[in-house]
Amino acid sequence: MLKRKLIPALSIATLTLSSLAVAAPAEKTVLTKKTDTLFVILDSSSSKNATFDGDSSESTVFDIEKQLLQRINKNIPSKLKLSSGIRTFGFGSCVNWSNTQLVKEISPHSATDFQSGIDKASCAGGGSPLESALKSSATDLSNSTGNIALLVVSDAYKVSNKTLAEAAALEKQFGNRLCIYSVWVGNKNEQPGKFILQELSNISGCGQSVDISTVTSNKATASFVEAMLYNKTTVKVKAKTLDDDNDGVINSADKCPTTPKKAQVNEKGCWAYGGVIFNHGKSSIKKGYEALFSNATEMLKANPALIVEIQGHSDSTGPAKFNKFLSELRAKAIKAVLAKNGIESSRLTTKGFGESAPIATNDTAAGREINRRVELKASYK
Repeated sequence: MLKRKLIPALSIATLTLSSLAVAAPAEKTVLTKKTDTLFVILDSSSSKNATFDGDSSESTVFDIEKQLLQRINKNIPSKLKLSSGIRTFGFGSCVNWSNTQLVKEISPHSATDFQSGIDKASCAGGGSPLESALKSSATDLSNSTGNIALLVVSDAYKVSNKTLAEAAALEKQFGNRLCIYSVWVGNKNEQPGKFILQELSNISGCGQSVDISTVTSNKATASFVEAMLYNKTTVKVKAKTLDDDNDGVINSADKCPTTPKKAQVNEKGCWAYGGVIFNHGKSSIKKGYEALFSNATEMLKANPALIVEIQGHSDSTGPAKFNKFLSELRAKAIKAVLAKNGIESSRLTTKGFGESAPIATNDTAAGREINRRVELKASYK
């Protein structure tokens, strides 16, 4: 037997979504940009042609490095004002018969240009002259303004003892504008290189050194990119200014604090259709509400696991027995519209409550109009 996890109710004019109140947090996290230039140094030495032993993909280490850069590229916000560049190191034709090659000059970042730079790093060969790439990056970055995140992607195995000296020279040149990050990508026999990469971050006094195994998922990569590009601070906020479900109604006034995104809400923050749909004694739906029903249909299609009980209500005018019958007709009228819009009938049931559950006074015409409504009680299959 499937258990149902109850969620808030939808209401048609109101069509509302309600739930238990959620305590407002006293703090929120704020991200502020800290990096103006992201410069990548990519290891394209011959050891990168070995099969990567960190998973069962049978990819080369070089492939794993490039896949990481592709994930990083996808997680750089498109609207972030950032410059980026890529330099490789190795030897032979893969680096234009040099020790290092600039495959993407530092320029305003775009996902397309950055990917082109990754693609230009098409092969791996030769030794591991990381020190040459670090020395050349001093010239690459000389015209950069603001803060720099230097990212080294390498196994750093059997690199020259000049590597740390070149990193120290960079730190002297750029001072506290420079932070060095690294991702160790290698096989088990190359793990001593991790200590070199960690020392690079130590020299800069900031940055982070991680193992490729910790950034294989898109989520983990996104966190790493966030750490390179942003400062994260926690600030205290007044509860009355918070709007956890981003519906435009602050928590303190929100009677439905878990409203689905993009759902239309009323002044109480509940998923709602404003205005009166049913006339007195009628179950027919007046024209002009097509766009409102489209919103409900969109929400239900976006959440295919939802099933709903359509609950009809009436005001107190007339016999209670007739009002119960009328409220059932109103529920069925809404079901017909949703079914016509593509919501499976198997997800929709109806029930009439008559005048038994008013949400406004029945002593005024305005209150009676509000009580003539249909609500949807939703749950998951």
